[in-house]
Amino acid sequence: MTKSKASPATPTKARTQAVAATGAAAPVRQEILQRLTQAITEGQYLPGDKLVERELCERFGVSRTSLREALRQLEAEQLVEIIPNRGPLVRGISEDELLELWEMRAAIESVAARRFALRGSDEEVARLEGCIVALERALRVRDTAAIRQRKNEFFEAFARGGHSVALPRFLQQLNARLSFLWTSSLRLPGRPEESIAELKTLLAAIKARNPEVAHAAIVIYNSHAREVSLQGLRALYAERRGEFDDTP
Repeated sequence: MTKSKASPATPTKARTQAVAATGAAAPVRQEILQRLTQAITEGQYLPGDKLVERELCERFGVSRTSLREALRQLEAEQLVEIIPNRGPLVRGISEDELLELWEMRAAIESVAARRFALRGSDEEVARLEGCIVALERALRVRDTAAIRQRKNEFFEAFARGGHSVALPRFLQQLNARLSFLWTSSLRLPGRPEESIAELKTLLAAIKARNPEVAHAAIVIYNSHAREVSLQGLRALYAERRGEFDDTP
């Protein structure tokens, strides 16, 4: 009795299998991209930290292929730098670049503030107010994880209230580079309370549908927040230099 040979996969069948495999891998790549981005933006990995592939694969439970695809995406987003013969590390940021990013963020938020005052719905205003209340609570108890989460929620609500397709995306990209410094205000006595007062002034202007006052409020907030971030960056790099100096 002769054994029947398995029929080879037809081109159409092969393509279908390839598409199915790609589709199954896509959620994995997206998940590792989100989790690694979160780890960097939350300061679990700081500028200059080496990203060891073996450790990351074990931590996130993914293959090296999926991890490398995520790292390449983060390199394109300027969160990661891949150096030949050294591998990936969290991209550093200089004082000049920090100030440049803040300049761009201030410009984008000025547009968002004006648009929110003119176009934001009552429901969006109420959501923004709830975000400020939640952020104030997190700052009061000095819960760093909650501060980062509440700031993300605030900026998302703020950008969406401007009713622009581009604003939320641009602001998210900028904050991805800056958010590792979001708890720097805790180093400065009185700054958390001051920042909340500034955001409440912004909220009042938006409620009053006054774009000029809303613009002025966000300019003042950004001016102070930029200086706090700059001090935080200097303190971070000073601490890291101290760690290296103490290494035997």
